[in-house]
Amino acid sequence: MGRIQHTTIEATQVLKLSGEVKVNHSPALSRFIGTLTQFDILKSFIIDLTEADSMDSTALGFLAKIAIHTQNQFQFKPTIVCYSADINRIMQSMGFAKIFVLSEQPIEAIENMSELSCDATDENNLRLQVLDAHRTLMGLNHSNFLEFHDLVEALEGELPDAGLPGKQLAQ
Repeated sequence: MGRIQHTTIEATQVLKLSGEVKVNHSPALSRFIGTLTQFDILKSFIIDLTEADSMDSTALGFLAKIAIHTQNQFQFKPTIVCYSADINRIMQSMGFAKIFVLSEQPIEAIENMSELSCDATDENNLRLQVLDAHRTLMGLNHSNFLEFHDLVEALEGELPDAGLPGKQLAQ
């Protein structure tokens, strides 16, 4: 079972993902991304994956959205700290080295983090979130475009009004 925790330390955001982080965490990650617009100043952003066992492509898509938002609003790349060779290999293949600083350096334990709730959401909203996450991944590189094109087309077919705005396709 996965867990997402968050804290702000001065002008640094810290997001910690633990265990198995999957599609059911999408609502929490989506809400979190929405809160980033509240910050006028952000000097760094650390995504701690040191206790993550696995991540599905939807969770990776939301991490990519965080990177894109951080770069657009604050003009820097967030840092991902991860010790898992498997997760690091997946992030490299997805093109995360272009949008994140990837690190395997130990970090200090952070106390008193708040847990982001993974409330259930209706099926259509979840489909839209999965679609949005995979469109983001597709936009990172051609390999991702090829990998997720069929899934995105299938989801768009299930949601005919799935909002072609924001479609990010790398061709």
